[in-house]
Parts: sequence; structure tokens; C-alpha cells
Amino acid sequence: MQTLTLKVPDDLADRLNRRARELNRPKSEIVRQALLAQLNGEKKFESLLDRAGDLVGKYAGSRHSSHKTQSQDAWT
Repeated sequence: MQTLTLKVPDDLADRLNRRARELNRPKSEIVRQALLAQLNGEKKFESLLDRAGDLVGKYAGSRHSSHKTQSQDAWT
């Protein structure tokens, strides 16, 4: 197995350290799994836009459907 040395920002290192403690796993194992998932094209986390993308722009109309229009007011 080859050794890889890399530099990461402090906040990323802190997150990695916390995750390693939570899982009781070596940091190298977590990084290997994350790298493998990335290289395999796995998409673990989706954005809200990704999840609701088929709905975005599908529905038109007032954001406040409880407001009456002038024509509706005329009938009440």
C-alpha cells in the first residue's frame, strides 16, 4: 500500500478528527473510503435542489393562495 501525504484546511482536519473518534476508526480509513466513493462517482449527499429538481418551476401561481383576488372579492 502506498503512502499519500496531503494538506487540508484546519476546519476539515477538525471534522475528520471528530468523525474518526465518533466511528472509532483511523483517519486514514475514513479518507480512503471517502476517496473511493468520490472516484466511483457515488453521490452520498444530495442538495435540496437535486431532490426537488423535478418540482422546481412545475407549479405556477400565487405564493399566498389565501389572498382573494378582486374578482373573488366581488362575489363575497
